[in-house]
Amino acid sequence: MSEPRVLVVGHGLIGRQRAQAVLEHGATLAGTVDPVAPGRPDAPHFAAVADVPAGDYDAAIVALPHDVAVAAAHTILRGGRPVLIEKPLGLRAQQAQRLVAAAATLGAPSFVGYNYRFLPGIRAILDAAAQGRLGTLRTIDLLIGHGGHPGSADGWKLQPDRAGGGVVLDPGVHLLDLLLLLEPRLALEHAAATRGFWKTGIEEDVVLTFAHERLIATVRVSHVRWVNTLRVEVVGEDGYGIAEGRGGNYGDQTLRLGRRWAWAQPGAPGQRDTEERRDFGPGNASLTDEVGAVLARWRGAPPAPGPAPATFRQALAVTALVDAVYDRIGRA
Repeated sequence: MSEPRVLVVGHGLIGRQRAQAVLEHGATLAGTVDPVAPGRPDAPHFAAVADVPAGDYDAAIVALPHDVAVAAAHTILRGGRPVLIEKPLGLRAQQAQRLVAAAATLGAPSFVGYNYRFLPGIRAILDAAAQGRLGTLRTIDLLIGHGGHPGSADGWKLQPDRAGGGVVLDPGVHLLDLLLLLEPRLALEHAAATRGFWKTGIEEDVVLTFAHERLIATVRVSHVRWVNTLRVEVVGEDGYGIAEGRGGNYGDQTLRLGRRWAWAQPGAPGQRDTEERRDFGPGNASLTDEVGAVLARWRGAPPAPGPAPATFRQALAVTALVDAVYDRIGRA
């Protein structure tokens, strides 16, 4: 498609950001869909996907709660249009596989919203690892904590019948996506979870460990941490990368890249003084950048260097890993 007309399904917090990103990247916002949230003055608004004339859009972004996103995406795919669906790609691998099969019949690719790939510090670490600058990877430690608020338990994300699970599914899948990008052969070794504070039945604090050959990885996800936290640490035999924050109330996005024993060079200061450090500030353009990358692919451009939006196949692997975790810790 030369210049896609994009429908945004779901016009809550994320849907509004996605709709704005469509316009910022020069595409046409074909309309918004939401039975509750209002639309925009510059685009048609509909209460349901079924209300949108079939010829009015070429692709869609689905930004709906987990329990209704799959059905909406499947309807759009069966109608012959690609989608960018917010993570995860289904609550179970079986659901995700259904969407993968529907998307495979289309000429244009579909994607899943794993926007952490587009955070600049994380992107730099992924690039360094892919280019071999860190050497053989030995440890990966990924941590995200949500501070929450007194009304968190009333929202759909902590309701197991709507969210499909707890912190493993949101926001944990972001970290699982990064984990598989760094080393897709990692196998789940251990999983532990606690519940009870929010009294909705969901897992609130999870620790996962993975291994492959000499590489050990941990994933820690919490909704009882009280301070919003994001930290990605990747260590190889030749160097390391540490990214923290994601802007806003998660703190400024920062990056540290270091070389093994850089302090041992003649005249070198201490190890931390030899690091490459960058501060990306309090902003977060990852959702907008991800939309730009998706639009480029929908316009027919080949995959570009740098961060790429998550394919359905990649997201299916994440969902299969989620199933493996829940096999260990149980679902609410």
